[in-house]
Amino acid sequence: MDISKMLEDIEENLNVVNKGILKAKDFSEDNYVKIKEVHEFVSSRNKFSPQETTMILDELKNLRN
Repeated sequence: MDISKMLEDIEENLNVVNKGILKAKDFSEDNYVKIKEVHEFVSSRNKFSPQETTMILDELKNLRN
């Protein structure tokens, strides 16, 4: 799965209001494994608290170029 699709899935699963906030062009392929780990974690759960959502988005923010 490519980074773009994983980021779209993460936005969907976290119910991000501002769709498109996670853009593949902002992430390096070097972070593929880390993004995949976040994707797998987010995909494994149905609900997230607001705090969990913030922590996940902060982690992705740290992976941006």
